Amino acid sequence: MRLSFLGDSGVGKTCIINKYLFDQFSETHNTSVGIEKVDKKVKMNDGNELKVIIWDTAGQERFKSMSTNTVKGAQGIVLVFDITKKETFESLPNWIKETKNIKDNIPIVLFGNKCDLLEESVVDNDEAMKFAKDNDMDYFETSAKQNINIEQGLKNIIDKAYETAQEEDGLDLKKPQKKKKSKC
Repeated sequence: MRLSFLGDSGVGKTCIINKYLFDQFSETHNTSVGIEKVDKKVKMNDGNELKVIIWDTAGQERFKSMSTNTVKGAQGIVLVFDITKKETFESLPNWIKETKNIKDNIPIVLFGNKCDLLEESVVDNDEAMKFAKDNDMDYFETSAKQNINIEQGLKNIIDKAYETAQEEDGLDLKKPQKKKKSKC
């Protein structure tokens, strides 16, 4: 199963991934360049073990075409904004529109990151929850620094993506998918 992290540059996508996979957090901000891919084995509620491949995309405009490819192959999207930067929240409709243009029926979860900086928040929690509800997403206020709601939010999207992929696509995500050979 593949998950793609999307959102503007600097919202904390890489920090969330590093906290989830390696229980690490770095105070220094290194902007992702292009796409990085990592994976983790996850035990599902039905007892199956699933390899989850996580695509960490750069948020800059020049990398949008690369994010397009990661959405095409994804079974779930983690959409991230920074609660201390209003413009990252205001750009969410564009991220959703682009995602839906590429793959219409894909589960998305919304992370309002950096909730450890609540006193600096410029995005009201009620506003973010309403936005998530209006766009059929679950919402989690997260902090990679303090490990708040990282595990819960990712479990949520992994469960939804697993269920959706099995129901709609009939995919068995426990087994690697074989590419169909095309005839010229």
